[in-house]
Amino acid sequence: MLTLLAYTVSGCGSGNDSPGNDSQSVPRSRTFITDCVDFGSCDGQFKDYDSFHPYLPGVTNRTGYNFLYEPLYFYNAYVDSNNIMPWIGTGHEFNADFTEITVHIRAGVEWSDGHPWTAEDLVFTINMLRENAPFLVNAVDMDTWVKSAEVIDPLTVRITLKAPNPRFMFSYFTNNFDNGVPIIPKHIWEGQNAQTFRNFDMTKGWPVVSGPYRLEVSSPEQRVWRVREDWWAEKIGFQQRPQVERLIYVPFMDESKRVQAIISNTVDMTAGVMPANIMTMIEENPAVTTWSGRDVPYGYLDWWPLSFGFNAMEPPFDDAEVRWAINYAINREQLVEVGWMGAGKPSLLPFPDFPAIRRYLDQVQDVIDKYPVGLYDPQRTAEILQRKGWIRDEEGIWAKDGERFKINIDISPGFQDITPVLVRQLRDAGFDASSRMTSDGYSRTTQGVARAYIMGNGGSVRDPYFTLRLYHSRFALPTGQATDIFWRWRNSEFSALVDEMGKTAPEDPRMIPLLRQALDIWLAEMPAIPLLQFYHRLPHNQTYWTNWPSEENPYINSAYWHRTWLLVLLHLQPVQ
Repeated sequence: MLTLLAYTVSGCGSGNDSPGNDSQSVPRSRTFITDCVDFGSCDGQFKDYDSFHPYLPGVTNRTGYNFLYEPLYFYNAYVDSNNIMPWIGTGHEFNADFTEITVHIRAGVEWSDGHPWTAEDLVFTINMLRENAPFLVNAVDMDTWVKSAEVIDPLTVRITLKAPNPRFMFSYFTNNFDNGVPIIPKHIWEGQNAQTFRNFDMTKGWPVVSGPYRLEVSSPEQRVWRVREDWWAEKIGFQQRPQVERLIYVPFMDESKRVQAIISNTVDMTAGVMPANIMTMIEENPAVTTWSGRDVPYGYLDWWPLSFGFNAMEPPFDDAEVRWAINYAINREQLVEVGWMGAGKPSLLPFPDFPAIRRYLDQVQDVIDKYPVGLYDPQRTAEILQRKGWIRDEEGIWAKDGERFKINIDISPGFQDITPVLVRQLRDAGFDASSRMTSDGYSRTTQGVARAYIMGNGGSVRDPYFTLRLYHSRFALPTGQATDIFWRWRNSEFSALVDEMGKTAPEDPRMIPLLRQALDIWLAEMPAIPLLQFYHRLPHNQTYWTNWPSEENPYINSAYWHRTWLLVLLHLQPVQ
């Protein structure tokens, strides 16, 4: 891997170099290098190097579309005020009952081919997704909520909703963490098959984006972006172009290679690593810091609390009592102490422990206290399973009708620390538990073929609705059909309550009784088992770049696969 990185930095391209490639003119001190975070699509090589489709579940890696299709707004969860940043959008208004939105677009925005960015692009994006539900990411939500989207004038859009939704603009067109609908250029996508269009032809200047980089190299070995001198935001005086002149992504690295690459200053950042590895990076390279400096927890609390998920439409995981039996077999404190070396904390709910969320949960604490989610009691596990007809075989494994209770957990590489501890706990409780980590694991999970998995709840950052929405019945597609929201659990009463929450403004007092009822159902049914609050432990290598986001300077979180990565690129400053 280090040899490959040295080759990359030298500026040597590959078969898909664009005309006029002059990477060699960019020094290392103006180049940012990191690895692709998406194990399934870039393990060993970029499997999607010749495509750039932002809406295909589990197919397209996040090495460009996540930050170069700029949003209407950004949101920063790590500051208490001025946390909404208008970008391509300058403002919007709802009507009195939250069923109609008028959106205003900034004048002077352009696509990378010089074509104006207008109301036509936003309207086209919304309608294209509606017409392709449920096959594209965000398509189900657009089809669920939007009655019509129309152009009023080149800088004004009217969106009419099927039902009140006071969060619509924040939920879908305000980039935060992994949230945000990419808005695409109508003049490129119009007339294409949205489910098969590759959106890639470097001889035509594709992909056409709005952000400050153009694609320079895309091959199985690397993806390279070069800063543009004609970025709209600089032309109109809205922003200065990034000082990162060249951005290089290499294929996914396992953690041992990430450690080597950071210690040797070959890369500037890597995806998250386990506590032991971030400690090694800090100890071996004095230029390495994290969000929390060089101290625990070596990162920041993410929006993505981990849960033990299931295909809750397939036996035996379709039984709430069985899911509770599994819950009682889990010792969360041990997951933290052994798996994370004490650098973390358990989670008893699917929400991130953000102050904004706590303000809601504190008002329904009596409901939360009804359910002993955090109780580690294998005896209760045994009592439930025996009542359900399971008996232990000669090796102490639960079995029924000659079949053992198998739990094969699909995981991504970031969970290699806690998974062995979880598997041991489950085996000690009598389950035939194991785990597997394969490059197609995410695809299997999106299709429901993976019956058990560890995954984060990518939902709420301001109020509980968006996490609860993840468990709505409309996302419970049949096993074998891919969906980007894959908890696969159906409960009509819960879904009706979530629908009402979606129509209710976050500050409306009616939110609390709705939350109380919905959470009562969710906890009783336990469609997924909360495990741990999640931390991004990301090394910030200050050998070449400084002004990283931090606890003291929290201008945004630093995950480079998130929809807010552009803000980090705009803030980074070269050391030399």
